[in-house]
Amino acid sequence: MRPLFIVGTQRDIGKTTTSIGLLNAFRERGLSVGYSKPLGQRIKGSAGHVLHDDAMLIASFLGREFSQELDMAIPLPSGRVERELEDLDSADLRQRVRDVYDKLASEYDVVVMESMGHVAAGSCLGVSSAEVATTVGARTLLVSGGGIGRALDEIALCSTFLTARGADLVGVVMNKVWREKYDRVKHAAGRGLDYFGLDSFGVVPFEDVLASPTVHQVHGHVGGKLIAGEEYLENRVKHTIVAAMETENMVRYIKQGTLVITPGDRSDNIHAALSAHMLEAKGPETVVGLILTGGIAPTGSVQRLIQDARMPVILAREDTYQVASTLRQTVFKITPEDRERIERAIGIMGEYVDVDRLLELMHS
Repeated sequence: MRPLFIVGTQRDIGKTTTSIGLLNAFRERGLSVGYSKPLGQRIKGSAGHVLHDDAMLIASFLGREFSQELDMAIPLPSGRVERELEDLDSADLRQRVRDVYDKLASEYDVVVMESMGHVAAGSCLGVSSAEVATTVGARTLLVSGGGIGRALDEIALCSTFLTARGADLVGVVMNKVWREKYDRVKHAAGRGLDYFGLDSFGVVPFEDVLASPTVHQVHGHVGGKLIAGEEYLENRVKHTIVAAMETENMVRYIKQGTLVITPGDRSDNIHAALSAHMLEAKGPETVVGLILTGGIAPTGSVQRLIQDARMPVILAREDTYQVASTLRQTVFKITPEDRERIERAIGIMGEYVDVDRLLELMHS
């Protein structure tokens, strides 16, 4: 069976979510499955192997040790591209990709491969998504964002790049479509893909859970000291506000799943956030966590309220702007411990993607 190579119109578009969903769907149909991330930048070492974050997630999902089969063919830590360009041997790099794939293909019924970033990533070394796909003879599935105009323009650009370089592009999965626009987008996108001569293999709605990190994950990126609520770190963040305004204005922005960022000396806004959380204690939580900035620890009655509030409170050294900027720039990838998001990825991809038609094409 030919491998399936999952590529994206841009980075963080949902390639790993799609991979998890399809790997599970293939297993449910009685097939043994292998996975490869041929190129990547977010690399880690484990027991002498070079692994990507996504490969470590997939290994956990598949219940496997971090073994040689998950090694990256071409790890790209900082500075690697510059060094490769001094004496570039693209054929050797592509052979490394082929060697990893051949090993997987000898052990599993179906191999799913996932690209790095967008379709052109790796072009400078002769190992773009198109070159990788042709090297292993893969069927290629393009994952795009949801929408109409911009999404279709990106699909047109990326599909042209792939096919011009010989990739066997079977079609598109459109991901993260707002539910209130789902029917409109599905209809219009279908017309647009017909115009490009491309098949749709699914239109997947946006899921809050898949885009919502836990407070624990936020803490990992922001750093600082957890001063209360360790047992509630799995609260899920759906919305973030910077509470630097007056309290009567701030409370209007609080809604279900809100993480509040406020200076540690704004006792009025801290009181308001804690009150909103405690008022909703018996229903869906509004404020799910609090980040106090500037390294200013509250004292007196505010400190006592924090200890009684039963929610995570983080004391960050950085100022409010730096903390908010860090979170705005962070994409919270699914982690092996985040079973809720893994299970939802499995469910939504199995529901909205035409798995059986993909398998038919991979058999041919």
